[in-house]
Amino acid sequence: MMKPDLAKFENALQLGGIRTGTLDSPGAGGGCATRVALFDTGAGLRFTVALDRGGDIVDASFNQFSLAYLTPNGLVPPSAAYHAGAEWLRGWAGGLVTTCGPEYLGGPREEDGVKTSLHGRYSGQCAQIETLRNPDPHNGRQQMELGLIVRDSRAFGPIFEIRRTLRCTLGVPEIRIADAVTNRGDARAAHHWLYHCNLGWPLLDRGARFIYRGKAEHWIMPPPPGQDIVQPLAAAAMNKLKRVPAGLPQHAGNGERGLILEAEAERDGWCRIGLINDKLQLGLEISYPKKALPRMANWQHFGPRGCYVSALEPFSGSLLGSARDKHRLAQQFLEPGETRNYQLKIRALAGATALTELSKCDGPIRTI
Repeated sequence: MMKPDLAKFENALQLGGIRTGTLDSPGAGGGCATRVALFDTGAGLRFTVALDRGGDIVDASFNQFSLAYLTPNGLVPPSAAYHAGAEWLRGWAGGLVTTCGPEYLGGPREEDGVKTSLHGRYSGQCAQIETLRNPDPHNGRQQMELGLIVRDSRAFGPIFEIRRTLRCTLGVPEIRIADAVTNRGDARAAHHWLYHCNLGWPLLDRGARFIYRGKAEHWIMPPPPGQDIVQPLAAAAMNKLKRVPAGLPQHAGNGERGLILEAEAERDGWCRIGLINDKLQLGLEISYPKKALPRMANWQHFGPRGCYVSALEPFSGSLLGSARDKHRLAQQFLEPGETRNYQLKIRALAGATALTELSKCDGPIRTI
């Protein structure tokens, strides 16, 4: 973005900023509305924050290109009905960032006597707006900021309070998310946290390449009858999964595959992962501190018709549950009053120079 000529505009929203409002749900008559915040970075990156879905990011675009996968459900209001079994899938809008947790994540199972639901309750909680600051170039402020409070609670606990801040800088195609998760109850509570970053066409397309490196822990795919979902796979075969294919007939319905690994960090302690579409000269970089989010999943569902999606998922805790996951960090807890902090940066990239820099973060997958 060029340096703004302060004599040529009166309202900063002419350049970019945050607007709040409501969007109708899809369906006959429009259905119920959900609250949203619409971000425009002034640098080609625009995205929608779902205030009634934990402040997660739904649709996102960079210049003329959509970045995120969207489900046929659309953005619908939250419902407690989605907190049972795999019913989460009925309310899931997809989108650039879906947060999973704060208690358990992964598939439905029983943990410590608790029947968990798919990916937890976070994305079904409404957010309270605490702060909203728009850029003010006339006074030297280029930052925009949205501060939210989300509670996931029940009588007698557990009680989680999440303070989320989303920040952008006018003229920079980047989103910065900071989350502080606190146990407000009076007993220790299980705590797992995951950012489900869902990439879709045209960013995600045949020939695009995933950027990450590290030690693979698990290879996951629908198993033959009577076998576990976690299957062994050679490192060479895992590395082939980093190149995006066309739609796969075996991914029709609920067919899928994926990797769980410990991504390698750069010298500053941050992991930099992403996706590059060389044909479009377009990329997306996701970065985060490895200390807070030591594990990463790459979920792939390349359906042959419509449902064509892959997610990069930095996380802390376990996707598989303690019965199958023997990782040293598979079981995690928050003590009463304890806070865990997380950061996630998402940056849209265009052009050979930016894509080359992200490519430097790539490397082989090794088996443990």
